[in-house]
Amino acid sequence: MTTIKTNLIAFLLLITSVSFGQDTILSQELYEGKLGDKSISLYLKIAEDGCPTVYATGMYKYKQNKTNNWLLLEIVFSETKNQFTMVEHFNTGILILTRKEETFQGIWISPDGKKQFEVNLIKVKITTNEIEKLEEKLDLEYYYANDC
Repeated sequence: MTTIKTNLIAFLLLITSVSFGQDTILSQELYEGKLGDKSISLYLKIAEDGCPTVYATGMYKYKQNKTNNWLLLEIVFSETKNQFTMVEHFNTGILILTRKEETFQGIWISPDGKKQFEVNLIKVKITTNEIEKLEEKLDLEYYYANDC
């Protein structure tokens, strides 16, 4: 009888640790539009960890980019104001955007501050399959950025 209780307790602890160890995805969205005169796509994922802390991850790419390379973004945002500051990995530019309903509007600034371009994006519908592909790409970009 003690073995059954021990196994049950171990099983419950395992389930509890697994459920608290995973983040809850709140949204996964794709936006398309213009950065200056260039067409871009921006993928944004908002999730909550066990603390609970809400955080955002994302990436964007220029549509005319033939190699399909994405730029990883380090994101800080205000949930209440829907304001996002997105720094390109390797500090090649900064997006300062405000989300209103289905849109993002703001500016892109070069690291030296000399270039600024208007940004206007609209949320587009995506399938579950497309989300999975974007998630795979995001994971890969994080791997490349943080692999020793």
